[in-house]
Amino acid sequence: MSGKFIPGEAEWVNSHYYDVPRETVEFCGALTGKSALNLGCGEMLTDFGLVNQGIKHVTGLDLDDRHPDHLQSVIQKLQRHGIKPPRDYASRIQYHHYDGTSFPFPDGAFEFVFSWSAFEHVRDVPAVLAEIRRVLRDDGFAFLQVYPWFHCRVGSHLADFIDEPFFHLTRSAEWIRDRLERYVAAHPESRELILGHVYPQYLALNGYSANRFFRDVVKAGFRVRKAKVISFDSDLSRAPADADFSDLMIWGTKMLIDKSDEQATGE
Repeated sequence: MSGKFIPGEAEWVNSHYYDVPRETVEFCGALTGKSALNLGCGEMLTDFGLVNQGIKHVTGLDLDDRHPDHLQSVIQKLQRHGIKPPRDYASRIQYHHYDGTSFPFPDGAFEFVFSWSAFEHVRDVPAVLAEIRRVLRDDGFAFLQVYPWFHCRVGSHLADFIDEPFFHLTRSAEWIRDRLERYVAAHPESRELILGHVYPQYLALNGYSANRFFRDVVKAGFRVRKAKVISFDSDLSRAPADADFSDLMIWGTKMLIDKSDEQATGE
């Protein structure tokens, strides 16, 4: 894999509006007419793209208490990049914020739950999986994409700014902060992005692996109907010797899940 971990705005907008919804339909099948929850929706570019794929209504859920005009600002960003969103978006897209654990929705509220590159940031993974199961209809299903997992080459989300491979597994917090300060000193225009946004996100990463996540998904009472591993050729010569090979090599995963007949119990 080559290129930057954090893309430019044009690539970011187009990938979240076109590519993410397209890949979701390719993996899950047609979503036409379904009511959907987008967990960890971010700025909501993908919500508009999911509506464009035929979803009846999508509710974005994230931690920020957004201004009521937020959807209009998303429209303006899409238009700046030559994208014309659906005219009826106001009746088909809405946003809710939550505390990171409890969803503000009744049981069985959604036919489809979607999450893209969000679970690596979730503080209490078992609690959030339990909430997904609660708000999902009995005949519904969920699509959980996670990228990147923490132990892989780009798992820190900081690889664009620190060249040393696997530094997040081998270096101290003080060393990492120092290297970011050096980068910002040489690129002062990046200060807000790095120290105001990306670095705080790094500090909040939960450190999960794909294996641990799979166990939690099953324990929460889900069946994994379909799964895919995202991996790339990797130079592991600087990786810690005691790391699990699968943790280093699994950069991301996709899972299509539904409720199992009986919720799993036990340790």
